[in-house]
Amino acid sequence: MTKFMKISILLLAILSLSLSFQTVSAGSQVLTDVKVIHASTGRGGTGEQSDSSLKGIIKELQSVFKYTSYRLLEDKRFNLDFNQQGLVNLPGSRTLLIVPSDTDGNRIRYQINIEKNYHSIFQTQVMLKNNSSLTIGGPELDNGVLLINISGTLQ
Repeated sequence: MTKFMKISILLLAILSLSLSFQTVSAGSQVLTDVKVIHASTGRGGTGEQSDSSLKGIIKELQSVFKYTSYRLLEDKRFNLDFNQQGLVNLPGSRTLLIVPSDTDGNRIRYQINIEKNYHSIFQTQVMLKNNSSLTIGGPELDNGVLLINISGTLQ
């Protein structure tokens, strides 16, 4: 391999690392909102019941999930750096760990982990469009399930 090729490869590697760093540092922090919701099907009642604090996302929840009752259990906001961990306590001695890991400027990648007694019981990663939200289904709870709504905005 010639000296010119070695230098070219080295410069290309440095440029590549530099571009990767700029992508992540373009939004230095991520405003992250995590809503923990108990979704259930009410028994013996007619009509739907939902927590008024969920009015901004209730139509989305009802279009995806077939429950009749949605109750907000926790609403936690974080201003996280990339690779910084946010922690939310969940019912049933569980903990949600959420970490924004990178961005392409249009989408934010989150690493999501639910632990119980310091053991991972659920792991996933999601790509969330900047300034939007998504809801994932969680573990069962009291004749229903936990839903976790995550929204993210690059700052």
